[in-house]
This record gives sequence, C-alpha cells and structure tokens, in this order.
Amino acid sequence: MIDSQIVAFTLAAAVLTVTPGQDTMLVVRNVLRGGRGDGVMTTFGICSGLFMHAALSAVGVSIILMHSAIAFQLVKTAGACYLVWLGVRSLAGAVRGTHDPTGPESPIAADVVSRRRCFFEGLLSNVLNPKTAVFYLAFLPQFIGP
Repeated sequence: MIDSQIVAFTLAAAVLTVTPGQDTMLVVRNVLRGGRGDGVMTTFGICSGLFMHAALSAVGVSIILMHSAIAFQLVKTAGACYLVWLGVRSLAGAVRGTHDPTGPESPIAADVVSRRRCFFEGLLSNVLNPKTAVFYLAFLPQFIGP
C-alpha cells in the first residue's frame, strides 16, 4: 500500500522540478555556450547546492535566514548581484565574440577551466538563492511525519 503523503510529495516535487527557474536558464546558457559537458557540470553544481541547503536546513542554519530579515536580505542581495554579474558576463561575451584574449591558450586548459567554472556557477546560483532555503523549510516539513 502506498502512503498518500509519498504520492503527494512526489507529485509536488515533480511539478517543482520541471518548473523552469534561474537554474534552468543557467544550464541552458551553459549548454548553448559550451555543449553538453558544460551543462552536466552546471547541473552537478546545482545539485551540490541543493545538498548544501539540505545540510544547512538539517543543522538549523536555514531557520536563521527564515527568521532574520537582515540575513535573508543579505543572501537575497548577494544572489541578485551574482545573477547580474553572470548576465553582464554573458552579454559582454556575446558582444565580444567567442574569443577571450585573457583566457587560457590551450584548448584543453580552456575546457578544464570552463567545466570548473560551470560547476561553480551552478553551485553559487543555487546556494545564493534564498528561495531554495525557504523551500526546504516551508515545503518539505509538510511531508514529514511526526
């Protein structure tokens, strides 16, 4: 027999998973810019960010964000600044073209730097998103039994 809470959680999580957001746009951008490998590394970074949120909420740090307006505002502002920085870099790269004169000269080194950068872009995009912390505190507890 299947528990109704498991079914409800699965349906709600599936809807939230397929709903596009900033992480989806970041993955799409990195796939278009660097191919499937960059998209996979971005996804690994995003998932690592989710694990960090889960760990932080398990030890109670996310509750501080939920109850402290100043801490929440700081994380929200840092996240917004990071997204603006990513957008400016993307636009500058599009205007400048694909050649980056300050980048590494070796294609192999460029690939390693690009994949590492994609991972950290995904990680920071998720960790600096205060909505994810609130999600872990507001949404998930509804499905946890006493």
